[in-house]
Amino acid sequence: MQDITPLYVDIDLPEGALLRDDAAQASVVDACHPNDAQAVWYHAHAPAMTFNAQKAITQWAAENGLGPRARPVDPNDDNGTLLEGGGVAFTRGVNCGFVVDAALVEQDCFCLAIRVTSPDAEARSLLTVNPDASDNYLFLSESEGRLIWRDDAGMVEVSIPAPGKDYWVLAGFDQGQLHLTAAPVGDVFPIPQKSTRPSAELAAALNGVADLFIGCRSHRKGILKTLGTSVVHDVLIWLDHAASTPAALEQVARTCRYAEAPRNTGERP
Repeated sequence: MQDITPLYVDIDLPEGALLRDDAAQASVVDACHPNDAQAVWYHAHAPAMTFNAQKAITQWAAENGLGPRARPVDPNDDNGTLLEGGGVAFTRGVNCGFVVDAALVEQDCFCLAIRVTSPDAEARSLLTVNPDASDNYLFLSESEGRLIWRDDAGMVEVSIPAPGKDYWVLAGFDQGQLHLTAAPVGDVFPIPQKSTRPSAELAAALNGVADLFIGCRSHRKGILKTLGTSVVHDVLIWLDHAASTPAALEQVARTCRYAEAPRNTGERP
C-alpha cells in the first residue's frame, strides 16, 4: 500500500470536502443547540450534576441554567447515579427517578423528547406529566418493546414499536390529542402517530401546573412494577409546540443531532 501524504491548504474548504473521524461528527453539520431551538435541555453529564458524599445525584441542572433543576423524587434514596461515560442509570424495581417541579404551566401544547438506552426493551416509566390539581396524569413508557403514551384514566392512548435499544422518542400533546414517534439515535423521526380523538377532559386536567417526572410516575413508593431498566442520556422540553408538523419535526431532529454528538459539553457555541 502506498503512503498517503497529507495535503495542507490555507483556505476554508466546504463541509462536503472534509473527512470526519466518525460518522456521528459528520451528521451534526446541520445540528442546532437545543436552547437555540427554544428547548429546555437536561443533558446527563457530570457538569450538570450535583453529587453527595455517596456520589448519588442530588440535583440535575438544565443546560445553561435555562430551566428549573431536576431533583430526586421522595422515594429515590441515593439511587440516582451517573455512569462514567454519561447517562443516568435506572434499575428495575428501584426508584431512581427525578422530578422537575412546575415544569409545565397552563400548557395547551408541548412536546417531550428523551434519548434512551433500553437493553431489555423494558424501560417502563420514561416520562410523566403529573398535574398538581388532578388525579389523572400523562405517562410515556416502554414495555415488551412497545412505547406507550397515554393518560392514567385511559381516555387517550397511542403506541408504537420501540426502534431498537438506543433511540429517541418524541411525545407531543396538543389540546387533548397525543402524538408519538421514535427513531434510532442518529436517524430522523417518522411522521407521528396520533390518538384517534382529542380529549377535552384531559386538556382540562392539564390546564394548570404540572411536574415532569423522569424515570418514574410520582412521589409514591408502592408502584415498583412501573420502574424498569434503562439509561437516560437527554431530556428535551418544548413548551410552544407538539412537534406535529414537518418543520417542527425537522427542528427537533436537528437538536437531537446536537445532543447526541460526541464530546458535547452542552454549552452554546
